Amino acid sequence: MRSQPRSFLQWLGIALAVAVVVILCLSLGRWQWSRHVNKDARIDTIAVNYSADPVALSEVVPSPSDAISDSQVWTPVSVRGTYVPQATALLRNRPIASTPSVHVLVPLETEDGAVLLVNRGWVPYDVDVTRPSTIPAPPTGLVTVTVHLRHSEARVGRDAPDGQVQSITVTDALVAGATYGGLEQWPTMPVYEHVYGSLIEEDPAPTTAMRALPEPDTDPGSHLSYALQWWVFAIGAGAGFFVLVVREHRSRRAPVSSEYNPFAALNAQEGTSRTGKQHGAGQRKTRHIKDVDADYEDSLFVD
Repeated sequence: MRSQPRSFLQWLGIALAVAVVVILCLSLGRWQWSRHVNKDARIDTIAVNYSADPVALSEVVPSPSDAISDSQVWTPVSVRGTYVPQATALLRNRPIASTPSVHVLVPLETEDGAVLLVNRGWVPYDVDVTRPSTIPAPPTGLVTVTVHLRHSEARVGRDAPDGQVQSITVTDALVAGATYGGLEQWPTMPVYEHVYGSLIEEDPAPTTAMRALPEPDTDPGSHLSYALQWWVFAIGAGAGFFVLVVREHRSRRAPVSSEYNPFAALNAQEGTSRTGKQHGAGQRKTRHIKDVDADYEDSLFVD
C-alpha cells in the first residue's frame, strides 16, 4: 500500500534537519580549509627562511620591545653575548619523536644590553623524575649564537614544578629560571619578550653538545581532503532532500491505480456480483424450458 503524503510539519522538520546538517558540514569544511591555508603559509615561510643565511638580530628585531611577523618566523639570526646558566628553565611535555624530553631554555645577555631566551636543545628524561640529573652546560664567556627566531608562545594555564614551564612564554620562562636559580632581582635589563631563539650553533662550541632540535614539520596534513569531504557531505544532504521533494511531487500528481483505489475495487466487486446474478438467471431459464419440452413429449405417448 502506498504511504500517505507527508504533512507540512513533517516537511518542515525534514527541511530544518537538512539545513542544520548542511550548515554544519559547510562550517567544518571551511574550518579545515582555513587550517590548510594556514599550514601552507607556514610551510612556505619555512621553505624561504629556514636555510637562509643568518643576519644580525638587530636587522630583524630592532629593539627588545618589537615583535616579528609570521613571515619572519624561522629567520636565522646571529647575536653575541654571555649565557646566564643559573637562570636555566626547563620546558616540560614537549616530546621529541615520541621520546619523553625536556627542552633547555637558557637566557643570553647580549652585547647590546638585552636578554634573549635561547632554546638550546633537549635532553631525555624519565617521566617519574621531576628534573633530569644531568643537563649539558652552555659555553662560558662571550659566545656567538646563531638561532632561528620564534614567536613567544601563549600561556597554557597549567602549573609546572619549580624551574620549569609548560610553554615557551618568554617572561614566564625567565621568571621560573631566575627564581629556581636564586636570581631574585634578575634581569635588570630589557628583555626580548615577544621572541625567542631555537639554537642552530654556538661558537665556541660547548664541551658537551645538546641534542639538536628537530627541523619544523612541513607535512601539509589532511586538512584539504577533510575540507572536501565535509563539502561533499553538504552537497549530498542537499541533493538527498531535493530527490525526496521530487518524488513526493511526482507521487501526488500520478493517477491512483485500482490497486490503491478502494472505490475502484468496490466498483469491480459490484460488477462481478451483477454478472454473476445475470448468469444464474439465464441458467435457471434454460432449465425451465427443457423441463416444459420433456413434459410435452411424455403427453404424446399417453393413451
